[in-house]
Amino acid sequence: MEENQEQKRNGADLRAEGSGKTVADAEADALSRLEEIAGPFDRGHIELVVIEEGSKGFLGMGSNLARVEARLAAVAADTEGEAAAGGEDAGETAKERLGRYLEKIIAAIGLEGSVEISEDEEAITGNVTGPNLGIFIGRHGQTIDAIQYIANVISFRGLNDRKRIIIDAEDYRERRAEALESLAERGVNEIEKGLSEYEFKPMSAAERRIIHLYLQDREGVETESEGRDPFRRVIITRTEN
Repeated sequence: MEENQEQKRNGADLRAEGSGKTVADAEADALSRLEEIAGPFDRGHIELVVIEEGSKGFLGMGSNLARVEARLAAVAADTEGEAAAGGEDAGETAKERLGRYLEKIIAAIGLEGSVEISEDEEAITGNVTGPNLGIFIGRHGQTIDAIQYIANVISFRGLNDRKRIIIDAEDYRERRAEALESLAERGVNEIEKGLSEYEFKPMSAAERRIIHLYLQDREGVETESEGRDPFRRVIITRTEN
């Protein structure tokens, strides 16, 4: 399972390895795998290390895939200067930036809603309440996921300590997680009936991560992701007991 990739935490230090026919393909694969482990991240904080450039072999035989490791390290100390340099978010905490960002989004799309920001040791959560939030959530959560991705980038710009940013609206995250877990149970049931593997429709990295985590300790099955975004999907396979 992909979440079993090396995960060395030092601040926000995480690693994932990807492979592909070319180095570019391997980089894309590594970034996608890392997002499933770590959630959305600022691409500027990623270090890509080529482990193996790959080779075509002779007449198509003996070819090797390129391998790349993506490393998400703690924010470098020199990025602190970004906040000190000025700008409207200088001196603000990540929590304050998130609240201001969500208020701007709501106003920009013409919604009547309120924003509540909460924080614990693991994450900062921005919850939006109000009528007609379908446009804020988007089809299959595409809009709220995009908003969350950008929030993860801007909320910690120039700051050293990072946490996950979670954007929710009318308990959408909980309802979607329950739906995905139900789909995962359906897939496991099909495997138990004798199907060799069960393939889901393409999903975002955040949704794939929910399924991976939900089934990570389930006996008799394992999960992996295949394909390239936006067509990357989770596959459940049977394991030998």
